[in-house]
Amino acid sequence: MSEPSLTLYHRGTLANRLAMLFAATRPAFLSASVLPVIAAAALAWYLHEGAFSFSLAFAAMINIALIHLGANALNDYYDAKNGTDAANEARIFPFTGGSRFIQNGVMSPGEVRKLGLSLLIAGGVMGLLLSFLTGPTLLVIGLVGGALAALYSMPGGLAPRGLGDITIALAFGVLPSIGVTFMLLGSIPAAAWWLGLISGSFTAAILWVNSVPDIAADRFAGKITLPVRLGENAAPLGLAGLFVFAGLCLGAAPLPGPAKSAFLALLPALLAVRALHQNRLIPAIPLTLLAHASACLLMAGGLVLARGLG
Repeated sequence: MSEPSLTLYHRGTLANRLAMLFAATRPAFLSASVLPVIAAAALAWYLHEGAFSFSLAFAAMINIALIHLGANALNDYYDAKNGTDAANEARIFPFTGGSRFIQNGVMSPGEVRKLGLSLLIAGGVMGLLLSFLTGPTLLVIGLVGGALAALYSMPGGLAPRGLGDITIALAFGVLPSIGVTFMLLGSIPAAAWWLGLISGSFTAAILWVNSVPDIAADRFAGKITLPVRLGENAAPLGLAGLFVFAGLCLGAAPLPGPAKSAFLALLPALLAVRALHQNRLIPAIPLTLLAHASACLLMAGGLVLARGLG
């Protein structure tokens, strides 16, 4: 896949401008936030004793997508501002090094910042509406998630201080899981916390493996992520640790047997760790994305199956 260019995004038509704005949010990574929501909705379906609201479940997917895409755009803005993406000569597009819309002159930093803020505001408004429909607990969860998304990339924020991985695990794992189950059940069962820890660990693994080729550029820009602190040689250990933690949580989680089929996701996870240890970022990055998607979909499918069998 080639990087964005003025030839590709000429802005000559409305469709081209909309395609540019959409691509600038790095939508290829939406699975990292949307799939955990699907798994949480499946948990609610499994536990639900009355009517299930598919419309609320769909609204939750749209809401997390808006927050995620907005956070991606702001991350590009701040990484352009601190020089990380400009200095990233080891990037593997489209996985690392940002969207390249600013660096390639397709969009200005101000345009990307406006895009990110607009999406976060839209997600915030939608979150308020959902809170009005389902209760103030969701408002608290949404405010925490929105704050994490906003603080993730800014100077002196969470990612530059080495807290990016735990932030991602919370914002795109734990919080969506408990938020969605609260929306659909009116309560937060213990299984929702476990589900969030599992999906959050797999999501943090995506950030981790994507950060490895960025180590030199992040270090240059003073963005001291955990992979920067550990260095390239120890980075595979961190990825392995996230997968081991996810597996332990899956084993301990009070989920029905069919949902435990998510253990199969540890196979591509193992292959990803092996590839990263061999400094083969391709296929390490796609395998990590596959592990995350497999875990979420296998848990979701297993929960739906368990409901049907029960």
